[in-house]
Amino acid sequence: MTVKFCYICDQNPDGRPGDSIALAEGEYCPICNQPACRIHLSVVRWRWRESGDLDSALVCKACVRTYAHRSWDVFHRDWIT
Repeated sequence: MTVKFCYICDQNPDGRPGDSIALAEGEYCPICNQPACRIHLSVVRWRWRESGDLDSALVCKACVRTYAHRSWDVFHRDWIT
């Protein structure tokens, strides 16, 4: 999914701004619903409690650093990373 800007790049003017390729591969974070470029996305993994299947999603690095992803649907997911 293409995003028009990255909120993490916009918060850090000294950092490397997201280029068009990183924005084209960007996603909206499923936790905070903010747009993030591919540079500022991390993969988080979990196991579904009902089926035991592994799954993953891209989450912005700000949510990963604060462990906000761990409170996302805790009744159905056992977090791996």
